[in-house]
Amino acid sequence: MQSDSGQSVSVWMATAETPSEPVLAEDERADVCVVGAGIAGMTTAYLLAREGKSVVVIDD
Repeated sequence: MQSDSGQSVSVWMATAETPSEPVLAEDERADVCVVGAGIAGMTTAYLLAREGKSVVVIDD
């Protein structure tokens, strides 16, 4: 896909809804921390959670 400015835009970025989550207000414990909530990070988190791991995903 291309934006109006002619730059390439991924289908993921153009169609994915960004969830509204609160800022972390306290310590969190998990088996795994995934940094980045893009397609790779979310897929990784999903697969780990499916295997029984507790997962935290952080992104800015």
